[in-house]
Amino acid sequence: MGAAFADVDNDGAEDLFVTTVRGANVLFKNDGHGHFKDISKEAGVDLVAHSSGAFFFDYDNDGLLDLLVCNVGRYTTDEKGPNGEYVAIPNAFSGHLYPDRYECPVLYKNMGHYHFKDVTAEVGLQPHGWCGDASFGDVNGDGWPDIYFLNMQGHNHYYENQAGKKFVDKTNQYFPKTPWGAMGIKFFDYDNDGRMDLLVTDMHSDTSEEQDPENEKLKSSISWTDSYIQGRKSDYIWGNALYHNLGNGKFEEVSDRMGAENYWPWGVSVGDVNADGWDDIFISSGMSYPYRYGINSMLLNNRGEKFLDAEFLLGIEPRKSLYTPWFEIDCSDPAERQAQEKLDSKICIGQKGKFVVMSPRSSRSSVMFELDNDGDLDIVTNDFNSEPQVLISDLTQRKQIHWLKVVLAGTTSNRNGLGATVRVHASGQTYSKYNDGKSGYLAQSVLPLYFGLGDTTKIDSVEVDWPSRKKQVVTTGLRENQTLQITEPH
Repeated sequence: MGAAFADVDNDGAEDLFVTTVRGANVLFKNDGHGHFKDISKEAGVDLVAHSSGAFFFDYDNDGLLDLLVCNVGRYTTDEKGPNGEYVAIPNAFSGHLYPDRYECPVLYKNMGHYHFKDVTAEVGLQPHGWCGDASFGDVNGDGWPDIYFLNMQGHNHYYENQAGKKFVDKTNQYFPKTPWGAMGIKFFDYDNDGRMDLLVTDMHSDTSEEQDPENEKLKSSISWTDSYIQGRKSDYIWGNALYHNLGNGKFEEVSDRMGAENYWPWGVSVGDVNADGWDDIFISSGMSYPYRYGINSMLLNNRGEKFLDAEFLLGIEPRKSLYTPWFEIDCSDPAERQAQEKLDSKICIGQKGKFVVMSPRSSRSSVMFELDNDGDLDIVTNDFNSEPQVLISDLTQRKQIHWLKVVLAGTTSNRNGLGATVRVHASGQTYSKYNDGKSGYLAQSVLPLYFGLGDTTKIDSVEVDWPSRKKQVVTTGLRENQTLQITEPH
């Protein structure tokens, strides 16, 4: 399902964690020479569950990366299909109505020497819901990473870190209304005010009623009853949420005002695709069969004032091929025709014999990074039941751009510098990024932080707030269009 890279033993080599659905999660140790070894059992992370997203972070700031694993909840039976797959519970999409099916996320504390301890109950993490993914950020600015859990069907949960000892649910204080059907998440500073804002995409709300293309930028019309949504419609946001960080623990939800709504959204990747100094948003979107085609969204940031739809302008849409083979059906087979009628399917109406049913292509996740090392950001999508898209930017062929990439190397802090805040000061402007390693849905982009600099060619300084609470300012060796490695001082 999901993948996360991080250096769990601070040896300079990125290790890999992979989640599975009832196949036991896997931790692969990287020996630094191109080989990986499965150490899941001895590390104590070989959980068998309906696992989904995962990320590494140092919740207690001891210099060792801990691991958070999201579990959706039981949506399969013990029966297996012809290819060995577990068969879904018939009413799996209504799983939120059955609290006994919840599978709580698991927090593993890194004890060192590739051993992890389950401390979920010990630190007070008990978010109820169908958690497909989560992320972390220092929301209250106290130097300890907090956790925001998504819920596919119900309230999201924000847990504040109490000095690495406990987590306390403070959702109502910071985010009194959350999306009902959350799928993707990203903390980033969209308006360059130095404070991390939060984007949450909501896919499941869009499954209530199918919308025409002219309504794709509107919040969802919900036909579900209060008993089905387990609350009142007014308790939730029925679509994406963009929380603008006002400081002092205050957030305002500005998704509609900022143009951050879209249709059938999944994962979120954030990066400055036109290198103008303002981070843009790519949202992997679509639903495939039996729904109509849905577009991936590329939202260009207009200097923190509005996000503008640009997927058609930049060549991301339309795809070269809009449809892909989905399954073969024999409409001459009475049993097959009967099965389709039970599903209220119209596939076999007026049809005889075998034919291939086509489906609209759709994307689930994405990563954004310099694939061809020419200075601009490219995008790779993970598509559902079809090959990925590799979207190569030609920005540097069109114009001269200015940028800086920053790679962190922790010493007292974790080697990846996850949880650090980096600020680039250039020509009176400050660009801030939080080093979380998160991208897409169930995905991770490469760790170097990419800063577009607009028309600026001179960088004044780079400032790093390390998880160890050390503050570092670099003023020498700074030039545009380079990858700068910053090592934490001892």
